[in-house]
Amino acid sequence: MKNLAELQAECAALGITVETNGRASKQAYLDALRDYHWRKDHPDEPLPLQIQPMLLASWEDLDEDEARQIEEDCHAWVAQEKFDGVRVLIHVEDGRVRITGRTISEVSYRLTEHQENLPHLTTGLSTLTGTILDGELICPVSCVDTGSTVTATSLQATVAVLATTPANARQIQEHHDAQLRLKVFDILSFCGRDVTQRPLIERQDFLEKALRQSDNPFIEPVPSFVVNKPDIHRRIISRGREGTVWKKANSIYLPGRRVPFWVKRKRGIEVEAFVTAGKAGNNGHAQVIGAVEFSIRNPDGTRVAVAWVSGWSDEERQAMTVRDTDGVVRLNPDFIGRRAVLVGQDESAKSRRIRHARLKQWVAS
Repeated sequence: MKNLAELQAECAALGITVETNGRASKQAYLDALRDYHWRKDHPDEPLPLQIQPMLLASWEDLDEDEARQIEEDCHAWVAQEKFDGVRVLIHVEDGRVRITGRTISEVSYRLTEHQENLPHLTTGLSTLTGTILDGELICPVSCVDTGSTVTATSLQATVAVLATTPANARQIQEHHDAQLRLKVFDILSFCGRDVTQRPLIERQDFLEKALRQSDNPFIEPVPSFVVNKPDIHRRIISRGREGTVWKKANSIYLPGRRVPFWVKRKRGIEVEAFVTAGKAGNNGHAQVIGAVEFSIRNPDGTRVAVAWVSGWSDEERQAMTVRDTDGVVRLNPDFIGRRAVLVGQDESAKSRRIRHARLKQWVAS
């Protein structure tokens, strides 16, 4: 997405005046550009709802006491399986169904819409006008041929179906019997009634009613678990699935906000590795080490890089930094070979490196 200066320049070029109270914000300019482009193409129609889904915190950011308290609090939290797909909202409107994603177009400045690629998800909802569902799009197969590439994972297949033309998307799904499913886990509005301020346990009742009224086999609920949640998480992980989302039972829904009461807990990786390289940071960290490479040794003795770790304090960055005679930032040689335990989310299918890797502890030499 464009930065504030670029958005301001575009507004100025189009003659758009943006009123700001004090400090300018990107959102004000995004809203102005979105309204401008919509009115230009649709002068007699109101702008469709632009709602961002609520975002999750990460289990890795909890300290041990916080994590243990959540696990042991039997009824204050519920757990749901986390699916590795594409997050969308389904808007059932009068005479049409819209499926909006999280990405904002740099042309129209509206949320991307996917309903033309997914016509099978727009049927059987006529009794739910005024309803907004929150869920994850999942492809039931991993391998689809798009004509330009062959996917290897369900997520890649889901993205491919959404990224191609509507005609090709329909052909891909029909040919591979791979119509995307919507795994629904929340509801923002029920038949015109805003329920975002109701607690999660009540919203789940509204969601159950909505799905009973719907007639679409490709829209499926995500079960919630209240008891034995740690065991449920371990069983889901043991089946090779992505993980769970832990949600506070009395939490409200805050569109577009990243909240501490929805916490994603994914399959974790823990590995002992050693430092092999470093590189300078960006922006405010340009004069110090920004990231450190860690590697392991294969059984045959070859070295393979497994992660870049960048979450260092200012003091750690300074200790890791030296400069050569030309003033170029280098990693302090004292850190080369130093061993540490790293934890991370999972392994990238492309680079085979640990995603979201961070230091758990240094290993004493």
